[in-house]
Amino acid sequence: MTTRLTNNQAWQDRRVIVAGGTAGFGLVLARHLDAAGGRVLIVGRSSEGVRQALATNESGSRIRGITADLSRPGEAGRVVGEALRLLGGVDDLFFCVGRSGRGAILKTDAGELRDYFDANVSSAVEITQAVADDVAAAGGHMVYIGSLAGKLVTPFMGPYCVAKAALAAYVDAVRLEMVPRGAHVLLVSPGPIRRDDADPRATDSTDRYAADVSRAGLPAEALQPGGTRALKQLDPDRLAAQVLAACRQRRSELVVPLKASLLAGLIEWFPEWGRRILARVAARHSR
Repeated sequence: MTTRLTNNQAWQDRRVIVAGGTAGFGLVLARHLDAAGGRVLIVGRSSEGVRQALATNESGSRIRGITADLSRPGEAGRVVGEALRLLGGVDDLFFCVGRSGRGAILKTDAGELRDYFDANVSSAVEITQAVADDVAAAGGHMVYIGSLAGKLVTPFMGPYCVAKAALAAYVDAVRLEMVPRGAHVLLVSPGPIRRDDADPRATDSTDRYAADVSRAGLPAEALQPGGTRALKQLDPDRLAAQVLAACRQRRSELVVPLKASLLAGLIEWFPEWGRRILARVAARHSR
């Protein structure tokens, strides 16, 4: 198993919910928090996913797991109730739930777009509200794993970009209300993340987008990380360490990699110029 990079004692005995913590980057974050002394409750949609995630943990891990579909009314309240029973309360929330995909925006109907929105945004609403008072009282962290797609709209990823941009706006609104109450709110906008070797879904590949690409009639390069080009995938352990460091510094946003952060900033400050650069890059790599 990969050696964990963090030894952040600020997490000692913190009571942490990691929504979407049974696979992917959510599971990597859960393990980092556990290694740093946190008391972690991972939440996943399937009981088998929770079981597999717990089975791959290192000896001595204190990670607990619960099955819940956060898109269903009442489930977030039940999760918080279980956190009270298993951990004694909630100090911090890491929201790592989401659905990526490939699609042409002009071929995406309202129902499909709603599915993306529900998976990436609506599922955050109830759990955020359910933990808000406890996190504020603890001066804790609310961390949301978004995507670079929420900052930079690229070909073949339109529906996903729309949903992640909406999540970014939602997190901004949460921050305005939570920071005055003493909480820290962080949006993480990473590029494609490599699957950790110990991930129960480590054997998954870009083939998971094959049905999307075929249905929308997209070119083969749409299967690549980032859509039109094969971006270098981020090391999940390094990114987890960066996220926990951003919490320690109480930053409002973390965009990785740096070049993408600079381009996103350029688009924000000089939208016409920045979007022309993005369009040229996308066109060059879609040929």
